[in-house]
This record gives sequence, C-alpha cells and structure tokens, in this order.
Amino acid sequence: MSAFQHQVLVYCEQITHRLQYVLEWIFQEQLQMDFRVTYDVEHWKAYEGLKINYSEKRIETEDILVRPHRLIYEVGETVQQLNINRWKKSTVLFYNQPGALIPFDIFSAVFYLISRYEEYLPHKKDSHGRYMPANSVAAQYSFIQQPVVDEWINALKNILEKKFKLLLPQQSFEFQPTYDIDIAWAYRNKPRKQNLGGALRDLLKLRIGWFFDRILVSSSGRQDPYDAFKWMEDLQQYYGLKPVYFFLVGANGTYDRNINPSLPEMQALIRHTSTHAQIGLHPSYGSYLQQSVMEKELQILESILDKPVWKSRQHYIKMSLPETYRQLENIGIQNDYSMGYPTINGFRAGTSRSFMWYDLSSETKSGLRVHPFCFMETTAINNYNNSKTEAYAELERIVFTLKQSRGKLVSIFHNNNLGSGREYKGWYKFYQKMIEFIHSEQNL
Repeated sequence: MSAFQHQVLVYCEQITHRLQYVLEWIFQEQLQMDFRVTYDVEHWKAYEGLKINYSEKRIETEDILVRPHRLIYEVGETVQQLNINRWKKSTVLFYNQPGALIPFDIFSAVFYLISRYEEYLPHKKDSHGRYMPANSVAAQYSFIQQPVVDEWINALKNILEKKFKLLLPQQSFEFQPTYDIDIAWAYRNKPRKQNLGGALRDLLKLRIGWFFDRILVSSSGRQDPYDAFKWMEDLQQYYGLKPVYFFLVGANGTYDRNINPSLPEMQALIRHTSTHAQIGLHPSYGSYLQQSVMEKELQILESILDKPVWKSRQHYIKMSLPETYRQLENIGIQNDYSMGYPTINGFRAGTSRSFMWYDLSSETKSGLRVHPFCFMETTAINNYNNSKTEAYAELERIVFTLKQSRGKLVSIFHNNNLGSGREYKGWYKFYQKMIEFIHSEQNL
C-alpha cells in the first residue's frame, strides 16, 4: 500500500537509472505523490488516474505529452544541445515541443541541472581549482539567481491539478541558517609567538587599531572580535532557529587558519555548540581530493564530540565531482552542504531543495544527500565591495523568489564577520535584519 495519496502513471519506452532517479525526486520528494512506469500503451490508455506520456508520439488527443531528449537514455557525458527557451517566466532546457502543455523535456532538464552534468564536461577552473559559475548554463543565460527547477516542478504540479481536478500537497518557504567556523578567535587562544608576530605586522602596516585590539584581547579579559558565539546562540533561541555549525579542525596551512582543535578552549566551544545546534565537518582546503586527510579530520571532530558526525561542507567550497562527493560518502558523511558557488550567490543546481547525489561516472544514485545553499555573506561582501545596502537588496530578491517558488533558503555566515572585528564591522546588524525579515515573511 502506497504511503502517498496520489499516484501518476508514466508511459515510456525504456526506463533507465537516470529516469528512475529523476522521477523519484520529482514525484515522491517534491510533489509528495507516487509514480509507476509502464511500457504498455493499452494499459496506459485504460488507466483513469493521473498519467503522463513520456514518448515521441501522442497516444491520446489531450494527453500530457513530454517528448524525451536523448540525455535521459544515455550513459556517460557528452556536450549536449541544450535548446534554451522561455516557458512560464522560467528559462527551460531541451525545448522540443513548441505550443505544448509542457514544451520541453522536464525530466532531462531537471536531471541535467541537479546531477551537475555540466561539471563533468571539460571546463576551466578558477585559481583554487574550482568549477567556475561562468562555465554554467545558468550564468550564461542569466538564471543563476532563479531556482528554475523548483519553478518547473511547481508548474507541473499546477498542470496536474488543473487537468485531473485535484489538490496535491504544497511545500512552504523554509529557512536553514548555517555557519562556517573558519577562525574561532582572532587573538585569543593563539600561541604567544603568533600574536607577537601579528602585533609587529600591525605596527609595520600602521594598523594601529588592530594592534591595540590584539594587545588588549591577549593581555586582558576583553572580548575577542571574532567571538560572536553567545550572540549567535541568543539570536537563534529567540527566533527558534535550528542552525548547523561547520567546524574546521584540519592542520594549519595557507587557507586553513583555525584554532588548534587539541586546545581545551576549542574543544569546549565545539562541545557547547553541540548542545544547541547541529555540528558538521568543514574539511580543510586541500582535503577535497585526499580521502585520508578528510577522514582524519572527521575522526578529530567525532572524538571531541564523542559521537558520529553526518554533515559536512567543504572549506572554500572547494570540491570536484565526482571525487569529493565519493570521498564524503566513503567516510560516512550523509549530508553535504557545499552545493553553491563561492563567487556568486544563487542556485548552482537550479534548485533550493535537497536531493540525493547521482554519481554520473557510475550511473548510480548515491546515499549522499546534497543541500544547496544560495546566499553566503562573504560572497556579497566581495561582490558589492562591503556594501550592506547592495547585499541586502540581493538577499531580498532571493527571498522573494524563494517565497514565490516555496523553496528553501540555506544561508552561510561566518562568526568572524558577525563579531566586532574592524574588517567587516556592522555585518551582525545585517544578519539580524535578515533574520527579522525572513521571520516576518514566514509568518505572513
């Protein structure tokens, strides 16, 4: 007996791993309805419930016909003719049926974006070895800040409801705050030699304010400028938030500069945070292609917490498909939060909703769930030259888009930007304003 109230019958000439995967995600996860596949035309014609014809030819005069693109039946990756067009205020891929109820192959289009098919094709990388947003179809056709996959599925839902005169379950706008703890403290709990060297550099660069901050924090009880943890905890309790904190515990390097995880103070911070929030691993910069390094860091974090850790987000959003996700799955991570771009806010996979990662190189659905993020404060800081006004305008656009598509906003903030540091002063006010705005939108 199905746990779903409704079921759709899909006629197709061939079922593949790709088609099975995308049907499960669209119908079961997003539309909260079951589906069955049939190759029998007569059975499909006799069926009186919801049904979709996924083939080249119309079976009935008024059927919902979705014409398949070859992508859904292929194995491996090759450059695809994307046939970009517009439909219901969204940009669509694989447009192949002008004037039809669904004029594009929605199943291939969804698969192309959420599998990150284009990231398996030859592409240029940035200075950190990361996939560049400029390579993506979303950037090239200016829909990177539009969750087009969510919009397509909402449109499909409306078509099914109207044609078959029923109501399907409806999702609602959600908010998931997350934090990356790259550097827990600016000066406190650092070696004396390191602070003395830093003080000397501050003087040489005439950073007088920073010099006195360092001296006062190191030698007295003055609060460290990166220590926003109590404020963050109070804020989440007041608004009933359920955040995830990702801690960097790898060895120090050029891009990995957190406090030594063997220090009692650092361990106490991690343990206390776990009493009011979920904890995830923040694998170090170079770990994305080194499973042994990633596994060692996971063991360090788990030994501090004395319990398993199932969540992860790559430091610097440094990842390579399929290698990084395979590593995460191999070491036991079940939920990854790295699916977004570090240099532009928006929707890397075209959706705001989580999905199981599909490993294109093995043509299998994995056990790793991917949670896309769409707004990171450091991205806005860099893109808008520290302008909170422009950053807030971008945030509002994303929130309104997600509210309209009933999507999920996963944000990333860093404790060092929410404290009293001189570099990015006042971003805690931005964050509080953002939380208040989102809270008011959720309650409308």
